[in-house]
Amino acid sequence: MNKLLQLILVLLIFTSCRHPRPKPVNKLYVPSDEAAVTTLAFNYIMPSDSVLKAHLIKYKFPASQTDNIEQLKNQLDTARLYVFIADTLIRIPEDYLKKQAKSRHRNDKDMVKNMLVDSWAPEVVINEKPGIFQLKNLSFTYNYEYMLFNQRKKLPPAFFNAGMFRMSAVFFNHNKTKAFAYIEKRGGLVVAQGYDIFLEKKKGNWFVVLCDIDWSS
Repeated sequence: MNKLLQLILVLLIFTSCRHPRPKPVNKLYVPSDEAAVTTLAFNYIMPSDSVLKAHLIKYKFPASQTDNIEQLKNQLDTARLYVFIADTLIRIPEDYLKKQAKSRHRNDKDMVKNMLVDSWAPEVVINEKPGIFQLKNLSFTYNYEYMLFNQRKKLPPAFFNAGMFRMSAVFFNHNKTKAFAYIEKRGGLVVAQGYDIFLEKKKGNWFVVLCDIDWSS
């Protein structure tokens, strides 16, 4: 009987380890190809909240300041980490990918990006109109507080800023099997970075094919 209980206990522990912690729910989220791509693009470049906390402590203080490190750890344990998203979509030129494909200054060593740009440029249609970012297009993966940038005034004076994001519209090819998006990230653990993100749909699911840092400052 004891061996049976031990076996059941081991199986329960194994089962619990297989399942990740529950993800925060975005009650506004509406599934679609655009929403799936937006979610993948955002979460691909966003570190988990635990990683951000660990790096934030190293970034803020040298190892010798033990008291300050412990104080920051305590603050982060109870703090809300906010991710701000720009309200309006970034407008990028209609020939953005085509210019990259024709550029004579492309890095020949970056064969993967060169091949993707050459493939995506003729297929993905970039014909952007002014638009507003829709929070319903983002499914939450990490335990941050997500908020549109224009709502930040509602927050208390003290909070931790995990990053500020700006994103283009999501662009597809005609049969919606390839997609492209451009994202800028400011604050958090970096000053500023811009990303080109290429995605492809296979067997009904979207995957990130390449996330390339376009620029950094």
